Amino acid sequence: MGSHPNTRRDGVLYVVPVMPQTFGNGLAMRAAMVLGALARRFDVHLFVVPVTGDVGPPSDFVRSSTVRIGGLDLARNVDPLYGLIARVLDPDARARAELAYPKPYLSRFCTGDSAGYLLEWGSQFSVSAVHVMRLYLAPLAFPFLRRSPADRPLCVLDLDEDDVQTCCRLARLYSELGDRGAAAFATAEAKKYRTFTDRYLGAFDRVIVSSEPDAVRLAGRFPGARFALVPNAYRPVELIHRRRRRGRRPGPLRLIFVGTFGYFPNLDAARFLCREVLPILRRLSDREIRIDLVGSGSTAAMAGFAGRSEVEVHGFAENLAPLYAAADVAAVPVRAGGGTRIKILEAFAHGVPVVTTALGAEGIDADDGVHLLFADDAEAFARACLRLKEVPELAARLVAHAAELLATRYTPARVDAALAEAYGDPAPPGRNVSRLDP
Repeated sequence: MGSHPNTRRDGVLYVVPVMPQTFGNGLAMRAAMVLGALARRFDVHLFVVPVTGDVGPPSDFVRSSTVRIGGLDLARNVDPLYGLIARVLDPDARARAELAYPKPYLSRFCTGDSAGYLLEWGSQFSVSAVHVMRLYLAPLAFPFLRRSPADRPLCVLDLDEDDVQTCCRLARLYSELGDRGAAAFATAEAKKYRTFTDRYLGAFDRVIVSSEPDAVRLAGRFPGARFALVPNAYRPVELIHRRRRRGRRPGPLRLIFVGTFGYFPNLDAARFLCREVLPILRRLSDREIRIDLVGSGSTAAMAGFAGRSEVEVHGFAENLAPLYAAADVAAVPVRAGGGTRIKILEAFAHGVPVVTTALGAEGIDADDGVHLLFADDAEAFARACLRLKEVPELAARLVAHAAELLATRYTPARVDAALAEAYGDPAPPGRNVSRLDP
């Protein structure tokens, strides 16, 4: 592995919660974008802690971008306390114990032993930086954070999004849906992530986010931390440089929603689209309606949509081009979550006009009526989708402006430049380490 065998470069230990992929899951895609940018500057030693899914074999891209790949065996590294909680037979008692568990759920594998294993694995080569993706993996960096200033690598934490805000939004959505148990869990998770932000953001030399609103908000709360904005992007090899057909497109109104449906905000968006928006579309128009739901995860929940004549559930699709080419509108009715939605950038790249909630477009510098259309309730969402079908001039204008925005603001080159800036002027290491307890 490694694309620079004869060039001596600084090394970076890159710790991720998912195997990087250039397609599919948004988190895996961001991990891949950052990996590509790191690989152009460093020898990358990739360490996967697969808390968000199976590791899977590394792709050719991952192999060519790294000099070494390792990972954590989750079955052998679960927190003993959480292991005891998982064995509680009474569901109510187990739920109460999970609420009281002191760390975020996805951090239950970040024990002292797992941090020690990462340190041992990382000590077999020389690294000038440790780059940890996502706040819930921050405890794994503790052995590096506690080193003396002379011996410590640059420590970078890529939050990607503000987990506290994301969990608070999830709690509100669960409450609106009447799921008190899930709302209580999300509220507890928000408190745990707040503890983690207080503990770790000032300890890392750099803190990276993908959204400017997150950067501004977090910088106000943590004036001692050094923040860097590294946006999401979409690969140029996936840009579809084609002119959408002018005039009215015959046939049904075709909507596409792409997402990982094991992630509740995406599952909720699919339900909203099929249960609330679709009936209004039927009422407003005699036109045939088709909805394509594309993505992996939550098979049982998605099966309920497959029984509707207007809805087709495709599952995971590596090649999305044919589905986007058939679509009139990319629907992104997301009502919770954080960071920035790569699925919107993906739709921009494929030349499909987007209708989204304002929250769905958060973090993307796109304007309502210029690059896409905003609609926050079912009636407005349905009308916006029909408008794009019936007014092709509007759809074409949005597509053109969206393509320009993508090409100037959300490219791998912008990721490279932002990451180079984040690494280019390191703060003195060792700052605020005293705030961490062993």
